[in-house]
Amino acid sequence: MQQPKYKRYGIACLILFAVMSCSKMNSTYEQFIKDGPIVYPGRADSVQAFAGNGRVLLTWAIPSDQNITGYKVFWNFGADSLSLPGTKPAGEDSVMVYIDSLREGTYNFTVYSYDKDGHRSVGTNVTGSVYGPVFLSTISNRPIRTMEKDVPASSIIVAWVGLDSRCLGTKWVYTGTDGLPGSFFSAIGDSTIITSCDVTQPISYRSLFLPEPAAIDTFYTDFKSL
Repeated sequence: MQQPKYKRYGIACLILFAVMSCSKMNSTYEQFIKDGPIVYPGRADSVQAFAGNGRVLLTWAIPSDQNITGYKVFWNFGADSLSLPGTKPAGEDSVMVYIDSLREGTYNFTVYSYDKDGHRSVGTNVTGSVYGPVFLSTISNRPIRTMEKDVPASSIIVAWVGLDSRCLGTKWVYTGTDGLPGSFFSAIGDSTIITSCDVTQPISYRSLFLPEPAAIDTFYTDFKSL
């Protein structure tokens, strides 16, 4: 007949243990919120990286959080950073920042936003590429298949060999029929026709390349005589 007594005693111990555990958890939680709840500013959204020559362009949508006072970008595993104000320019809905003096390679960037009290948002990551001498060493002027000079018509017809998806076209420098220096850009294609050109004078050309479709900088080959 003593079993109910022991059972009641056991239940009482469990209740006491639960109360003590909750009190301990509340005490721990209070240590973290004694200065108020943690505040996270709105994070940078739609972050994009555009490749360049020794640099990269980062853009992101301006968060709707009106408490943001600045941004900070980290790269090289946090060893390098760049700070910028969080003021919203009139009529702008995105932030643009150039990061210069970068070595050629691939970088991981992390963007944080901050409020006036130094609270930091959750980071937003983006990967971007930087090009330079190594990429430049891989490009060359487009090879010419045939070239025909028409002296009476003061024109030149050039047929090209192949197409490089990174090539934008060709820049030409020549002397016009009026005797003045002339220049002409021919977009990528199978052939090019240059008119009003004094074909008896020197003619030079060079090719233009973008390492990526959305790159911000164009790379040029050295001029070559036709």
